[in-house]
Amino acid sequence: MESFVFVALTPLAAALMAAVGAVAWRRRDTPGGRGLAAFSGVSACWVVTDALSVLVPTPDATVLLAQMSALWGPLLGVSWFSFLLSHTERFTPAARTLVRVFVVWGLAYAILGMTNPAHGLVWSSWEAIPDGPFLTITYTLGPAGWVQSAFMWTVVSASLVVLVRAYAHEGRSRRALSWWIVVGALVPLTINMVHATSLGSITKDFTPLAMAVSSAAFALGLARYRFLDLKPVARAALIDTLGDGVLVLDTRGRVVDTNSALSRALEIAPIHPGQLLSDIADDLARAVEDQPVDPVPLATRSGIRYFDLRVSPIEGLSGEASGRLVVIRDVTRRRRERLALREANHDLHHANAELHARNEELDAFAHTVAHDLKNSTHGLLGLAEIVRDEGQLLPPDVHREITEEIVRTASRMGDVVHELLLLARVRQADIDLRPVAMRAVVEEALDRVRQSHGLDPASVDAPARWPIATGYAPWIEEVWANYLSNAIKYGGSLISVGADVRVDGDVRFWVHDDGPSLTPAEQAQLFVPFSRLRSESAEGHGLGLSIVHRIAGRLGGACGVESAPGEGNRFWFSLPSFDGGVPHPHPTHQSVAESSA
Repeated sequence: MESFVFVALTPLAAALMAAVGAVAWRRRDTPGGRGLAAFSGVSACWVVTDALSVLVPTPDATVLLAQMSALWGPLLGVSWFSFLLSHTERFTPAARTLVRVFVVWGLAYAILGMTNPAHGLVWSSWEAIPDGPFLTITYTLGPAGWVQSAFMWTVVSASLVVLVRAYAHEGRSRRALSWWIVVGALVPLTINMVHATSLGSITKDFTPLAMAVSSAAFALGLARYRFLDLKPVARAALIDTLGDGVLVLDTRGRVVDTNSALSRALEIAPIHPGQLLSDIADDLARAVEDQPVDPVPLATRSGIRYFDLRVSPIEGLSGEASGRLVVIRDVTRRRRERLALREANHDLHHANAELHARNEELDAFAHTVAHDLKNSTHGLLGLAEIVRDEGQLLPPDVHREITEEIVRTASRMGDVVHELLLLARVRQADIDLRPVAMRAVVEEALDRVRQSHGLDPASVDAPARWPIATGYAPWIEEVWANYLSNAIKYGGSLISVGADVRVDGDVRFWVHDDGPSLTPAEQAQLFVPFSRLRSESAEGHGLGLSIVHRIAGRLGGACGVESAPGEGNRFWFSLPSFDGGVPHPHPTHQSVAESSA
């Protein structure tokens, strides 16, 4: 009766296995396709061979066909193992090597099965007995047979563990499919174990026929869950290869799916489906709720990084909201480049403004110098022509007056040229900053002023000792000469010089006069090139204080003026102090005009 049931169900089982194998072969390029095709084909061959062993009329033929079935058992385990590893995308080079070892074992076991009457390693005893009109074989497993049974149980169990672990955190449909595959594998495995251990009363091994249950489970997967369809495989491959992070959330904020790029961008461990996003990355969860337009700063292990978030609703077939799709792009580098570009544009704007100011300075230079030199040249030429044409006829005192005026005019023209050359040198020259003996520098400047303006050095109040500052003595002498000359020309009768050590470490040197105080508007114009206050009484060309401004900046200091009604004017410049080591100038300060109330 058992053989009749087996033979009756064999056509249905073989057809089902063949159909599943054909569909799997058509989708052989998808993960698991080739393995499932091989598994279905081997199962069909096993059940057909076993059915033929029941149908043949002689005991020898029954035993021979039963021996041939020894080939299908090992190959069935190998194809099953290959199918699950490929379907779960774990078919690594090491797994391929293991499959080759299993194939070798299967071929060796097939040879042992065909030669079993000589050694009894597969079956230690066997007998063909009638079962109604059919013959069936009963046997007792030998050592090799028990090894093969243990091999099959181990391979199938290990494969199921791999399957469960792979799909434990997957979506609902993938988990449902994995349980159908588990059921499809456990049914024939359980029947084989029951038969091998003689726990039941059934003598016929129904394991080949039970493979139809596996085929039915796989057919259900093919029809319902389309696990060999190329579309979900391609979609998964596309998401995994995206450079942007992808996050799928359900309506409760739980993670449904992610890709590896998300974990890399956020510098966190891979997120498993089913977890609440707020428990993993609370700042990201809040950003998803807010759906910001601007890049969002998120804290990572390497510091704050900026991300663009694109949140899109996901609708079900009925149109209701079923979740959200979040695409995350790291824009930290782009943001830094934009900031750098913005700073570069700011610097360029500043450079353009400075260039514009310099152009205006040059325009003022061209206008002022050309005008003054032209007037001086014309005056000089006129006086020289008088001396040339009428010099012998002029009274001695007139002749002397004219020649002195020629000398004064030429001297003023020389002063203009000297100041212009000095202004250019201060902008371009490389200098060596050293400690400055300020007393000697001031005395040299006073001597120059005395020769130019007839100033008596004794009329200038100066300290006996000076603090040591860092600078370049020739240029500092020009600063003192300019300040002292202006004090004589525009100040009163009392002139004093001195120095103060500031709390920031700089030394401020100053020239104080008791002349008329300056208004804030006049103070603002003092250090502008070619500008002259009270031009009706002013001398020179407006270059002096612009030279002071440039020198002070190049030496790492600043310059300015303090003026208050009834207290005169104090013109100052500052230099870095010398602490006994290598002199280093401070960063250039802005020149300022300070007004004390």
